[in-house]
Amino acid sequence: MKKYYHKLIGTLGLAIQLAKANFKLKNEGSFLGIFWYLLEPFLLFLIIVGIRSFFGGGSIENYPLYLLLGLVMYNFFSVTTGTTTGVITSSSNFIKSIKINHESLIISRVLEGIYSHFFEIILFAGFMIFFKVSLIWILVYPIIISFFIIFVLGISFILATLGVYIVDMNNAWRVITRLLFFLTPIFYLVEKGTLIYKINLFNPVFYFITIARELIINNSIPEYWMIEVMIGISLVSFAVGIFVFERYKNKFAEMV
Repeated sequence: MKKYYHKLIGTLGLAIQLAKANFKLKNEGSFLGIFWYLLEPFLLFLIIVGIRSFFGGGSIENYPLYLLLGLVMYNFFSVTTGTTTGVITSSSNFIKSIKINHESLIISRVLEGIYSHFFEIILFAGFMIFFKVSLIWILVYPIIISFFIIFVLGISFILATLGVYIVDMNNAWRVITRLLFFLTPIFYLVEKGTLIYKINLFNPVFYFITIARELIINNSIPEYWMIEVMIGISLVSFAVGIFVFERYKNKFAEMV
């Protein structure tokens, strides 16, 4: 146990240092710096709200908050997982020359995503204040995002492994996340019993976003089965991701 504990601390320590270095490097010399992370979801938010206003309202209460929370949560998922598809191949020289815990490379990318998401949530909190919605329920968001991070970590480990063997994994995942964006009810509402609702029952991202909206925006407790599914998805994703990564990581040096 002591051996595994020290290994875990070492892996996390290296991941944090890599995440800090990459985060600073990306923003170095940039005029807007960290605000670039907010630009894409915010512009998309303005476009969708503008189109919706032009063509008529709708039945979604607090729609701007409904939309923005969906956008920033999906943005965290798609951007973070997207950066891990080629993390092993892009670090080939690093992997071949230095003996390190390969897990640190993936965890560091997820930590970068968490850094960026922190500023997105601050933006969302600002909109909650603007629309005069109570901030008290946003205190439960760390619990939701914790399970979301576990889920994203699991997916990231799988994608990082596949990226070693599939050259176009990055492009393939980009197409998949774009399709998933329109499938997930980010800018529209799905009603129970409809075909799109039944399809989304197999969409893991649907559960995290729906539960967050119910708690933070609607101030209501989600159905317990949805919470159970969310927790189950997180743990299964992480377990499968670790299993796949651990099984193939010893071959990474010769593959890249």
